[in-house]
Amino acid sequence: IQVKSGGDYDVLQALRALIRDEELDVDEVAGVPVDALEEIADVMINCKLGVIFFGLGLTMSKGKLRNIEVAIKLTQDLNERTKFLIMPMRGHFNVTGANTVFTWQTGYPYAVDFSHGYPRYNPGETSAIDVLRRGDADAALVIASDPISNFPREAARNLADIPLIVIDPHLSLTALVADVVIPSAFVGIETEGTVYRMDHVPLPLKKVVDPPVGCLSDEEILRRILKEVRGLKKS
Repeated sequence: IQVKSGGDYDVLQALRALIRDEELDVDEVAGVPVDALEEIADVMINCKLGVIFFGLGLTMSKGKLRNIEVAIKLTQDLNERTKFLIMPMRGHFNVTGANTVFTWQTGYPYAVDFSHGYPRYNPGETSAIDVLRRGDADAALVIASDPISNFPREAARNLADIPLIVIDPHLSLTALVADVVIPSAFVGIETEGTVYRMDHVPLPLKKVVDPPVGCLSDEEILRRILKEVRGLKKS
């Protein structure tokens, strides 16, 4: 089913209406024929166990967090007729792990702003994309991620224009435009660690081989940077 750009919210609301046995007085919603939506609604209602998987694009199109809100409400509506779950499809390796640690440490899963001296959470304002789009950031540290390849154009351009440090075992597009690149060891190959599946189950990983000489784990690199920063603050 191909949805017109920015039409996610409308399609999800239309599905909610159909599941509640309401009539739609239009022929199509966001480029999707109502007949197709009715067929989807019937399949969802008549299944024994369903799962809604949503990707990163749902948070980046028009509506942003409201798209997720209506997807959750759709799941709630479906659970009045059958059993349904909802789960995000993550973009990079161990993104769920990062969200788990953020939630454990601050109570918020992402888009956490520490600039006020305490954790503040306001998606649409404090996410990395929002900060970069506004041009608020004057430096960036990217760890094991490749935002240049998947951030919106304006955010990616602003990221490339500021001093950029990358810690990553891969030579990504972000690493290619960075001012400083610190190669790190591969977790689960050259160093041990813990990763989280998309369903938040932790998986311990073991070291298999030694990393190249001087190549440290992400954790050790960050510990050394933190030590230097604290030393500079004291002086």
